[in-house]
Amino acid sequence: MSSLLEIDDLRVLHGRRPIVDGVNLALEPGEALGLAGESGCGKTTTALAVMKLLPASFSQSGTITLRPPGMEEPINIGRRTEAGMQVVRWRHVSLVFQGAMNSLDPVKRVDHQIAEAIQLHERAAGAADVRARIGELMTTVGLTPGLGRRYPHQLSGGQRQRVMIALALACRPSLVIADEPTTALDVVMQAQILELLERLRRELGLALILISHDLGVLAETCDRIAVMYAGRIVENGPMRSVFDAPQHPYTKRLLDSLPVIGGSRKLATPIPGGPPDPGELPEGCRFRPRCPYAADRCLEEPPLREVRGTQEAACHFAPWAEWPEAHEAAVEGSAG
Repeated sequence: MSSLLEIDDLRVLHGRRPIVDGVNLALEPGEALGLAGESGCGKTTTALAVMKLLPASFSQSGTITLRPPGMEEPINIGRRTEAGMQVVRWRHVSLVFQGAMNSLDPVKRVDHQIAEAIQLHERAAGAADVRARIGELMTTVGLTPGLGRRYPHQLSGGQRQRVMIALALACRPSLVIADEPTTALDVVMQAQILELLERLRRELGLALILISHDLGVLAETCDRIAVMYAGRIVENGPMRSVFDAPQHPYTKRLLDSLPVIGGSRKLATPIPGGPPDPGELPEGCRFRPRCPYAADRCLEEPPLREVRGTQEAACHFAPWAEWPEAHEAAVEGSAG
């Protein structure tokens, strides 16, 4: 079976600054992929590149291929004009934007905004059909249809986020990209939104890309995870494999920062410093200045390669068996 989405050597530049640099990803029909990493690592930029919604000051290259079910010819996103992309967006791939209050039009009722999306892509749909679809969508995301008559400011944060999901599903796409869908929500509402996304994926057969800096959120919903750092994928593999045995120091430090119920009450040691400026990238491994296991060999940039089954990591010392004892042995072997 061909992948639903294939991203090959995606590069996004802002001027001469590489925001996304050589990303390769594949997503199967019905699969959920988590895209993780700190703010500024390129997650949202990757999503906007797939939708071809980058600002005019950005340029993108590489190949993005979408193969919606039922279509004989694949869609080459990079070759599509803006008019061509309007046919693709929402009908085949949709985006749940980060921050529902900033994404919904504050002066239009919710049902009117959903109706606009349907009418734009399904011009033959009658008014009665559109109203019925809106009611069905509102029910699907756990809202009463009557709430569609309200304006965004009349809804709670959780209700607005559900409206954004309903809007993303309005034209029955095969792929939904959710960019930090639980941001600014309390933990109870976060759990409800994640449960909703998982239920919709299962019932509607959706493929999902879930973007988050919270690995715990991704673990609840996704089959696979790709960890980004400074515009590149540094680890990629099945969710359980990555959680059980991370193969990149950055992933290891992110997982160490997760609180464990019944575990130590001491705060986790933070990763020192911050991600590098895209215009001032370090030599070799981009995580090297912050990595506690860095060695001379790390002055050479490590390729992303298979290190443990289907698990990939961009680290010279992978595969890792234990931390940090395995590193000491690896460094000694490298020096020898």
